[in-house]
Amino acid sequence: MKYAKYIKELFFIILFVSLSVSTVDNIRTIRQLRINVEQTKDNLYQTNQVIAEMQKQIYESNLVVNQTDN
Repeated sequence: MKYAKYIKELFFIILFVSLSVSTVDNIRTIRQLRINVEQTKDNLYQTNQVIAEMQKQIYESNLVVNQTDN
């Protein structure tokens, strides 16, 4: 019976270590995902700024063309 007790304790220790390693890996993954989300937000903001500037230029050029047609 002593061996069964030791095997049971060893199983729990291995399980605990495995879960700890998994938790640490998950925390690292979550941190990396947060960084990626922030970078994506920044990229989207910059893209939005570029699109707004392009739309402004198109509107202004269309306005100039319409004024010269009249």
